[in-house]
Amino acid sequence: MTAIRINLLPVRQVKKREMGRQFLVLVAGAVIIGGAGNYYWYATRDAERTRRQEQVAETQRRIDALEKQIGEVNDLKKRKKEVEDKLAILDKLKKQRSGPVKLLDALASAMPKKVFINDFDEKSNTVRILGSGESHEDVSEFMRGLSNVVWTPKGIGRVVERKRDARNVRVELLASEGAIEDFDVKQLSNFFSGVELKESTQQDGKGKSFVKFELAMTANYAT
Repeated sequence: MTAIRINLLPVRQVKKREMGRQFLVLVAGAVIIGGAGNYYWYATRDAERTRRQEQVAETQRRIDALEKQIGEVNDLKKRKKEVEDKLAILDKLKKQRSGPVKLLDALASAMPKKVFINDFDEKSNTVRILGSGESHEDVSEFMRGLSNVVWTPKGIGRVVERKRDARNVRVELLASEGAIEDFDVKQLSNFFSGVELKESTQQDGKGKSFVKFELAMTANYAT
């Protein structure tokens, strides 16, 4: 009996080639899927990064706008402070300028002919006067004159007549060319208060005696 032999080698080679093709297809598919997945992940991450960059940029723009507004507010506050400081300085200068002028007017209206002022000093409404007079009576007259300088509703004046227990006082207004008017006592206030004789000495000079004196008082510049 003759045995039949079958050559299976071609079949095996065909199967190997088929399996090789399938493997290549699988590998290619895996590469494609992996590449697509990587591309998708990269694309989503890039989009997220872009979105966050835009958010950061928007936040920075808002911060810049707020800082600009804060800077403008601070600048306004600084300018306001500068204006307030300038107004305060001007007000102070105005008071310093008007105070001594009123003081000199008041002193001139109270000074007798035989009294002379050698020096005076004013600080915070406290006045110190150094002067001389021909006699103690002249110095006393000067002190009475200082006490008679008053504020009236119409400005500074000098009392020319004051009767005991009278409600009205006759005053010569310094700013009205010597006009004389009557005012209620309650309408008047002293320009100088606390007039005090600190020192008074009789001295001789050039064959003539005189009285050297020092006065202290408080000046009221406010009307």
